[in-house]
Amino acid sequence: MRKISIICLMLIASGNVYASKEKSIEQIQKEEDLNNLQRAIKNMDDALDTLMDVRSTDCQKAIGYGPFCSCVLESLPIAWTFSDYVAITTKTKDENNFNKMSKEYQDAYEKVIPIRDKCVIQINSK
Repeated sequence: MRKISIICLMLIASGNVYASKEKSIEQIQKEEDLNNLQRAIKNMDDALDTLMDVRSTDCQKAIGYGPFCSCVLESLPIAWTFSDYVAITTKTKDENNFNKMSKEYQDAYEKVIPIRDKCVIQINSK
């Protein structure tokens, strides 16, 4: 659904590129740009799907409990793999070179322990 919405917006924004039989250089360039953008979006979407599959598989291998993995992975910042999650939850900030991380990574890092705690509480309350 997300892909369709983005592609529709791009088509609207690109103007009536496909309407005329004879195309100007500008129209051809717009078509090429649109095609390149669509390819880039598809590649990013495919990469994201692969990342999510790897994270899920890694969690299943390590934890083996689907409800916990689902809980953690639905909130885990995209910046982190499941291996990163394990490192963040089992090592100190110094061991993980927290102070060398960018502000964005530090913010993502700070979200991991609360996610873990929320999921432990959620799973144990069942």
